[in-house]
Amino acid sequence: MSKKKRRKHKPISPPEDKAPVRTAELAPGQDNQSRLQGQKHTRIRTFLVAAALLLALAAALIILKDKIGAGRALPETGNWNVLLITLDTTRADRLGSYGYRAGWTPNLDELAAAGTRFQNAYCQVPLTLPSHASILTGLNPCRHGVHNNGNYSLPPEFITLAELLKERGFGTAAFVASFSVDSRFGLAQGFETYDDFFEPGQASKTYNAERPANGVYEAFSRWLEKNYASRFFAWVHFFDPHFPYNPPPEFARKFQSDPYDGEVAFMDRYVGRVVELLKIYGCYDRTLIIIAGDHGEAFGEKVEQGHGLFLYEMSLRVPFIVVGPGLPSGQVISHPVRLIDILPTVTDLLGIKQTPEVDGQSLKPLLLGKNMRPADIYLESFFPRENYGWSELLGIISEDWKYIQAPRPELYNLKTDPGENNNLYSDGNRTASRLRSRLEKIIATASGLASAGREMTPAERERLRSLGYLQVAGPQTTGALPDPKDRLDELRAYQEAGLLELRGQLEAAEQAYAQLVESNPNLESSYLNLSRVQGLQKKHLEAAATLKRGLEVLPGSDHLLSKLAQVLLLAGRRAEAMEAAGQALAINSANYDALVVALTVSEGQGKIDEALGYADRALQIEPENELIRLSKAENLVRSGRQKEAAEVYAGLAADFPENAFYNLNLGVIYNLLGEYEKSLPVLERVVKLKPSPKAYLNLAIACLETRRWAEAARAFELYLADTTGEDPTNVARARERLARLKSMIQ
Repeated sequence: MSKKKRRKHKPISPPEDKAPVRTAELAPGQDNQSRLQGQKHTRIRTFLVAAALLLALAAALIILKDKIGAGRALPETGNWNVLLITLDTTRADRLGSYGYRAGWTPNLDELAAAGTRFQNAYCQVPLTLPSHASILTGLNPCRHGVHNNGNYSLPPEFITLAELLKERGFGTAAFVASFSVDSRFGLAQGFETYDDFFEPGQASKTYNAERPANGVYEAFSRWLEKNYASRFFAWVHFFDPHFPYNPPPEFARKFQSDPYDGEVAFMDRYVGRVVELLKIYGCYDRTLIIIAGDHGEAFGEKVEQGHGLFLYEMSLRVPFIVVGPGLPSGQVISHPVRLIDILPTVTDLLGIKQTPEVDGQSLKPLLLGKNMRPADIYLESFFPRENYGWSELLGIISEDWKYIQAPRPELYNLKTDPGENNNLYSDGNRTASRLRSRLEKIIATASGLASAGREMTPAERERLRSLGYLQVAGPQTTGALPDPKDRLDELRAYQEAGLLELRGQLEAAEQAYAQLVESNPNLESSYLNLSRVQGLQKKHLEAAATLKRGLEVLPGSDHLLSKLAQVLLLAGRRAEAMEAAGQALAINSANYDALVVALTVSEGQGKIDEALGYADRALQIEPENELIRLSKAENLVRSGRQKEAAEVYAGLAADFPENAFYNLNLGVIYNLLGEYEKSLPVLERVVKLKPSPKAYLNLAIACLETRRWAEAARAFELYLADTTGEDPTNVARARERLARLKSMIQ
């Protein structure tokens, strides 16, 4: 695409009501079924006559391919790009192309028609971080060691798809929508750009742990505009269908009875726009597109609302679509496949031979019409152990059978019982014994690998809570643990308490959480949940009492101590808050919440050096935190360390270029340092963003010192136009200098 042509398409980040590209949009009263029936009125009309015979032949080949194993030749892949789109919390059976008729997924359906749709694709773990770790490494969770959100980070010794492609000259970039896959959790390995920056102006990711599909799209569009001409690997992650379901108004109105479908429809719109960008920039025809859900979602079919706890089909089966130049279109494959197959499939299609050992296998033979033997599918969830103190679940799918290893094992024939309603397990069952042996063999191959465990900070816990993980922070437990199936009443109670909190029914939520404290006195999160809803009601001293009660049972919990420090600070008991923060830091020196409390108290006491020390420690954990950076900058100014303050303000101004306050402070400090050539462009930007007497006065000084006489005179005039509240000495000096400048200019 020429430079002139590229300029024509530059406005590619429109407001919500103005689409820049032609993608399938939501029509009032129209669902997947009526949309599919109505497609003939547009694109198909001009295509039918010329392509009817070819379509018929293609359909026949699709029907026959599994039986005859007809192979196809693959075109040259030397210049292919790779686009990986992951759909968080997306059930396969909620897409039109997978047979759903009540939703609205025209763009995903169109991509399925343009490529290959895998009917039976499975994640290995129904949680965002570990599932994406498996996608990007081709390894089962028992190999890469990432078992849960927050508590783990992918170790650097594991090679990711981004690293493989970067080594071969691909530009690599990721655009993620959820704190669950923040760069601190290890998935950024190999990405030159890892855009996990959420809405500008937020003090911390604590308060904004996700961004909607349009925000992800806009970030990708800005990057692609600069990088479309080079070979690239991009990962685009959409998070919208994740609980709580809150689609934008247009989609909320359409899907009042099922807001989850509204979230999926909203996400689908931006999947279409992402793909349309490839067409705008002329790289669609040389891009391999992989679309996959990271896990599914349960809607109470087995009591669970959400995902992560059980290993049933609704949480494991995901959409999986492959579209590529010269690859078959309209192909549907029922062969069971895994998300760990994505990496070896991509590298095989690209002709990359030197790849690390992986657990997945290339699906290229299936894509090209050949037969493959179904591989065993490993499944796991440590969520019940780590979040509730219940037993973990391990599982395996082998051909038509699923075996779940638990205190009370389960065995299902998925062919005859897809709803998993009839547990066929019994002691001595040969199928169960065979599958258990195969599961043990998979796990045995993972022994001795590096641990991916990490300590999750309290602030990170709060982010995960904001993403719908209402029950977090359970302890690692040893010994015999209860089967999650035997704790369904307790699960219902947790879910009900969480829903009451999300609905804002805080008194009822408080009562529900109080009952859970009584039934689970050894579970840290019981006290955290109760104290949180008490704090939301401004009952800070009651929250403190709850946390102190928890500390009597769990005296070594730095999480309870840091939360105690927070509520005591809110209650105005600063000395007690500092004491609790100190105790938390003695247990865990990287406790982020405790560091912030200590910083706040020290700053309020005028202990600037101590405050700076706490700020530096907090920024080691969360370097992008806006409020902590601002605190550090202001305290550096107070301590006379102007040059260091300028560095911090420069970083803030770079990250928040539209923030006039940061730019003004940076310009003023540059003036104080005598660095007028640096201050001049900064202050010129400030008077455009937010004109003020202080901005004009400092701009005038910078212009004066750089011998820009006319500009200095104009800035002084603008300053003197409104001197309400200004220092009389500054006003007098400005008038004097303006008079001199005018005489010089004349």
